[in-house]
Amino acid sequence: MNISRSRTISVILFLAASFLSAQGSSAKKFDFDKDSVGSPPAGFEFARTGQGAEGKWVVRADKDSPSNHVLVQESADTTDYRFPLAVVKEGSYKDVALSVRARPVSGEVDQGFGMVWRYKDAENYYITRCNADEDNCTIYHTVAGRRRSFQNKPIKVAKNIWHTLKLEGSGNHFVVWFDGTKVLDATDDTFKDAGRVGLWTKADSVIQFDDFTIEGR
Repeated sequence: MNISRSRTISVILFLAASFLSAQGSSAKKFDFDKDSVGSPPAGFEFARTGQGAEGKWVVRADKDSPSNHVLVQESADTTDYRFPLAVVKEGSYKDVALSVRARPVSGEVDQGFGMVWRYKDAENYYITRCNADEDNCTIYHTVAGRRRSFQNKPIKVAKNIWHTLKLEGSGNHFVVWFDGTKVLDATDDTFKDAGRVGLWTKADSVIQFDDFTIEGR
């Protein structure tokens, strides 16, 4: 191999590595392990859509692995139209991939957990959620505090075990996976601008969350 060709290949490899590094730099992951047990997590602010008490978002030690910290929405207020939110303070995304591990712990009215994106405020955002009482996954838009579903699929959502929920949103196209299975593939044009992202529960759902990952696209 001549010197000129060798240098060309080196430059190509360097540029490829730089591109991959830049792509990865947009990813964030919240594993809560550096947050103090008994306190709210750093980097989040909290809100509520609907009525009833505010949510109670607290970092706890995982009962199955105490060295692992998880974020728990602990308030069990039974108000039905009540949606506690934990929203990441920094970052605004239009096209984004989100994933989170979640475990439904308890709830008489509901045991629903989800993720929000293109969040403008507590009254306006997209949300995808899965529900262990209803055994389904749904995608909604919430406009002026009222939510409307635009796709739903029945699927078994077991209680008291960890699940993985993943979303990919690009333009008006949204795809959702639950425990590795593609469950929703929908389009909607309600929110076209970038917004923040976060976590969501409903009514008296006590839910544990871990490994919330955000990747801008």
